[in-house]
Amino acid sequence: MPTIKRQHEKLERNSLCPCESGKKYKKCCLKKIRAKEQKTYEMIYESKRIAKAKKNVAAGIQHDIDHPIILPDNKLTVPGNGGSNIIIP
Repeated sequence: MPTIKRQHEKLERNSLCPCESGKKYKKCCLKKIRAKEQKTYEMIYESKRIAKAKKNVAAGIQHDIDHPIILPDNKLTVPGNGGSNIIIP
């Protein structure tokens, strides 16, 4: 298997930053990169959390549609939010 070499120099934490700010890499651009990575991870987690919540809501709605409640006066009611019922004559 052939050896693969980098096209650029590896940046060490204590080397000078390539943006030529005069600061060390760990105090300059490394912080910015890590902040962007953290924000990306948070966005991925949030989108997964929202998708899971949507799935749970959809399952609850489907359950209410599949299992309506029939009242003694032959009216159909579907349970709603907060204890209120939607009555369909």
